[in-house]
Amino acid sequence: MRNSRPLVFAAALAASLAGAAVAASAQGTNLRVGIQDDPDALDPATSGTYAGRFVFAAMCDKLVDIAPDLTIAPQLAQSWEWAPDQKAITFKLRPGVKFHDGTTFDAQAVKFNIERMLTMKDSRRKAELSAVASVEVVAPDQVRLTLKEPFAPLLSVLSDRAGMMVSPAAGAKDDFANAPVCAGPYKFVERKARDLIKLTKFADYWDAANYGYDSVAYYYVPDSTVRLSRVRAGDLDLVERVAPTDLKTVRDDKGLKLHGAPGLAVSHLMVNLGNGEKANGPLAKDARLRKAFELSLDRAIINRVAFNGEYTADNQMIPPSDPFHSKAHPIPARDVAAAKALMAQAGVTSVPVEITFENALTDARVAQIVQSMAKEAGFDVKLLPLETASAIQRYLAGNFEVYIGNWSGRGDPDPTLYAFFSCAGGQNFNKYCNRDLETVLNNARAEGDAGKRKALYEKATGLYLADLPSIPLYHPNWFFAARANVDGLSVYPDGLLRLKGVKPAP
Repeated sequence: MRNSRPLVFAAALAASLAGAAVAASAQGTNLRVGIQDDPDALDPATSGTYAGRFVFAAMCDKLVDIAPDLTIAPQLAQSWEWAPDQKAITFKLRPGVKFHDGTTFDAQAVKFNIERMLTMKDSRRKAELSAVASVEVVAPDQVRLTLKEPFAPLLSVLSDRAGMMVSPAAGAKDDFANAPVCAGPYKFVERKARDLIKLTKFADYWDAANYGYDSVAYYYVPDSTVRLSRVRAGDLDLVERVAPTDLKTVRDDKGLKLHGAPGLAVSHLMVNLGNGEKANGPLAKDARLRKAFELSLDRAIINRVAFNGEYTADNQMIPPSDPFHSKAHPIPARDVAAAKALMAQAGVTSVPVEITFENALTDARVAQIVQSMAKEAGFDVKLLPLETASAIQRYLAGNFEVYIGNWSGRGDPDPTLYAFFSCAGGQNFNKYCNRDLETVLNNARAEGDAGKRKALYEKATGLYLADLPSIPLYHPNWFFAARANVDGLSVYPDGLLRLKGVKPAP
């Protein structure tokens, strides 16, 4: 791998520059965005990747959105009202909204979408919306969701893919993901696998005047160094996830602007505990060995060496900037002697571990540092870097022993903790199941009092840190680099690219 990297870089850069002449002709009203990952299915019901959410942000409006301060903001729903018992919520819908196929967005469309998310065979939104008992059309512009029980994070859930509205006519077709039809500011044009996704501005969008580019093209560029080179060369207008080690280069380049925000995301080592043959290793079978593995690591050093200290080292899935982060569970200090003692209790002196990860620069650095540190305690770590699509396929199939997961986070703790740690969670690909923890998470979902919810999440944190089905390492901050002639960009804590107000500089 060490010798092939320059060749890969050179080939990728040469290919990108070869296309520069073509791309240059598109400058002005076309926004060319470099993204790290190739999105999976372009269907909000089945999508499971951050890259998919990144593209959906321009294509698929939701009932509600988040504001920069993580409060809930109107989008396709102008307002909402909870029932006194918190078991129903009625939305007042925005008038005059059209889907990209020209059909009308109304209460019937909302009913179709929520029911589709709940019943579609491959839907990954079932767990997120499991509290919804029924959807009732009150009027063409009003829809009511009745809940099985109070569900505090519902609005946060609807601010993501579960709240994205697709055309019922298109959503009824089996091949929706190949030609998605939503109600956002940009509509789908084409997709070339592992290459690009093109969108064009939707003229009938209800807020079209606030979108300054005629089209958007997302180019799949997995190597952060290549992404940065392309935006510096003017071959791209904007790139996401700039590596912390490249921030000085961006800051020193007068042709670029650096945009950033504290992130909700978390990078963690997910341990396969029960999904297939890869769950038969000693790390999966004994929580003491997972604790020993954690104790062999120094998160502060990982942050400093891999990211110049620009990220936030942490041992929890919820970042310290979130009010639901638990101060009662601080980062354990690295203790190799304690790690060896736990391994001795488990009757072993050496433990084989295979770590699978996307072969991006950041994850590769982290994997190598983890490998080096864990070795001192007796862990024999093998690294398995894979091209992004292959790595994600393995992740979704549970075909890994340990996987470096990168979760983009949410404004409420439930979509993160429930997705990973409930027994049927949408991201529970390691098949972890602790019924006590699931009960606590369910209680937190039903609790409307913020103080009581926080106490429940404190308890949940203690439970998952004892089991360690995942070992959180750090929380990335978001860094985007854009050409200086791209105006109006604002990065939110969820790291998605919202194009409202973004326009070419005069």
